[in-house]
Amino acid sequence: MSGSASPVALVTGCRSGFGLLTAVELARRGTVVYAGLRDVQTAGPLKAAAGELPVVPVQLDVTRGDQRAAAVERILAEQGRIDVLVNNAGVAVGGFLEQITEDELRHVLEVNLVGAWALVQAVLPAMRRAGRGHIINLSSISGRMALPGLGAYAASKFALEGLSEALAHEVGPLGIRVCLVEPGPYRTDIFGRNRRVTTGTLADDPYAARAARLMELTERATAAAGDPAEVARKIADLCRQDRPALRHPLGRGSRLRLAARALLPFSVWAWLVARLTTPRPGGPPSDGAAADQDRRL
Repeated sequence: MSGSASPVALVTGCRSGFGLLTAVELARRGTVVYAGLRDVQTAGPLKAAAGELPVVPVQLDVTRGDQRAAAVERILAEQGRIDVLVNNAGVAVGGFLEQITEDELRHVLEVNLVGAWALVQAVLPAMRRAGRGHIINLSSISGRMALPGLGAYAASKFALEGLSEALAHEVGPLGIRVCLVEPGPYRTDIFGRNRRVTTGTLADDPYAARAARLMELTERATAAAGDPAEVARKIADLCRQDRPALRHPLGRGSRLRLAARALLPFSVWAWLVARLTTPRPGGPPSDGAAADQDRRL
């Protein structure tokens, strides 16, 4: 493949969900997309969705420095530039922080934070030479408000928010735009087929009842989650904007929840979270009662 006048993007985590849809949406709008896959042998669904669009699967485990370097070097050799980086690859592990193992926490941080930072470092020299570029980091509503049972995931996304905010200050004067896309619940594999729960155990588990309640809430949120294509379209829109805002919360109720978290004293917010996540005596609340609590939060 020889270089072209079309924009060039690198998107990570393209096996399914936001990554696959974003790669296809960008290509549909005329971008040459290199779609990172932890195992390039799993590119079947991506190829089927892309059809004849300019989407090139590339081997890219974001935790491996050799694969990060090889992917960026290949794009620059074939296209001469990288205009867009979408750091989408992500993992989550459910579990209370006393239970989470050190290896699990390190893996979440390696993928969601360190891998994203390392790819930013890898593409910035080319973007600086061009005097332009877009870096889109996939955060989450969990990067602005932390809930029980998702502490490891929230920690990685809170950190990604801080990294991205500092990055926006650093590279904005160089013509490079940084955005955080913050989805709420959407129908993706991270909380579906690829959902992971900690392997850590406690001899006397004080969290079992709350964990069961949180699993119930997760199932309900997944069933009512939004269409992930909405997020892909938003990312593609941001890549065409000259001066996009830094943060972009998406999903039903996300802006309202973030506003409530920002305005309410933590003690009040903690009371609301406890009301939602604590099982009631005599068993779980009825669907109607649970739905009412969900709306309040």
